[in-house]
Amino acid sequence: MSSGTQRRVLVVEDDPVVAMVVEDTLRDMGLDVLIDLTLVDALSEVETCAFDAALVDAGLRGEDGRPIMCALRGRGVPFAVMSGGDLSSLAAEFPQVCMLSKPLDLQSLTNVVRELLDTPAIAPDGS
Repeated sequence: MSSGTQRRVLVVEDDPVVAMVVEDTLRDMGLDVLIDLTLVDALSEVETCAFDAALVDAGLRGEDGRPIMCALRGRGVPFAVMSGGDLSSLAAEFPQVCMLSKPLDLQSLTNVVRELLDTPAIAPDGS
């Protein structure tokens, strides 16, 4: 978890417009927001920065977002997945993870982020 009083959320989204809308929504909630547009940048962020929750686009300019999801799960960071495509295989692979369909409903997004931030951190070993 991040230190200090302001909670931090990582947003991994390859569409700059969607990233901006999500960022604005989260900042309006009083959150600190980190935005990554690529798989490589997001994986680096997961390894080097502290945050309380994450929102991950399932597809990043033709690259699969699963490595980010696995890294987040390995660090015990609660996250939700966003996609404009079929989420059924991801829902089966990550059954405890909330799946958000695009276009995003901002009220649903806000509710999901609140739930993520209320989720206790999970130890990397899954306990």
